[in-house]
Amino acid sequence: MANFISSKVEALPPTYVLPMHERPLAPVPIVKEIPVIDLGDEQDVVAQQLAKALEEYGFFQVINHGVPEDLMDEAMKVYEEFFNLPVEEKEKYTNEAETLYTSNPKHYNSKEHKYRKEVIGAYSSKIRELSMIIFDLVREGLGLEAVYFGKEHEQKMIVHHFPVCPDPSSTLGMDGHCDPNLITIYQQRVYGLQILKYEEWIGVEPLPHAFVVNFGLPNNGIGTYFCPANIVEPAKSFVGPDNPPLFKSFKWDTEFFPHYANKKSVYHATLEAFKIYA
Repeated sequence: MANFISSKVEALPPTYVLPMHERPLAPVPIVKEIPVIDLGDEQDVVAQQLAKALEEYGFFQVINHGVPEDLMDEAMKVYEEFFNLPVEEKEKYTNEAETLYTSNPKHYNSKEHKYRKEVIGAYSSKIRELSMIIFDLVREGLGLEAVYFGKEHEQKMIVHHFPVCPDPSSTLGMDGHCDPNLITIYQQRVYGLQILKYEEWIGVEPLPHAFVVNFGLPNNGIGTYFCPANIVEPAKSFVGPDNPPLFKSFKWDTEFFPHYANKKSVYHATLEAFKIYA
């Protein structure tokens, strides 16, 4: 795999070639209709826009988000610098799971990598601040109490780097899936992100220095994932005798994620194991 990443090849290694029925069938159109939300607007207006975007797409992009543009650029430069290092140097930062060289979501419990941690640490802190702003807007849009989401959310950062593919018709950078976490904040500098709407794939056009937000995918970019730290269950104010919960409560890390990771396909959400049948 290291040879594939570090050198130009004329043919895909066999392990990357997909069966015919899993290969991309046609070009995916890039659209401009994905909602773009200006976080500098009035909070009540932004909350309404965000609620509508989540209802219609599950995705939106944010601008005026408070993360300095120079910090975004520097974080991207750090990872470009890393991926351009000789293979021998990159291997110093690997672990047994070789997380830096795989797109397999099952390797989620990896050791921390400390490459240029001062830049990445500052970037992570600003992304966490942004996540709390978004959580608060979601809370307001749903009419929940001010402290509903709290601050206890596990944060993970994943960097995606795909070299130029010699035969894109025979493979995919990442297959169709649903993110298993609560929210993903994604810095997309080049096109590659596609979402499924009404059973059709559409491409998300990258906006300079914007973030794509996905409520529960990425290509050459930085994805920051926020996962629930406690039990996942519907808000108490949303359920009652006349409106019972559809799913039983569960722990994200010990109950939900192992189920998600062990499924042969994560194309669709994996909540059926927790569904309550009348």
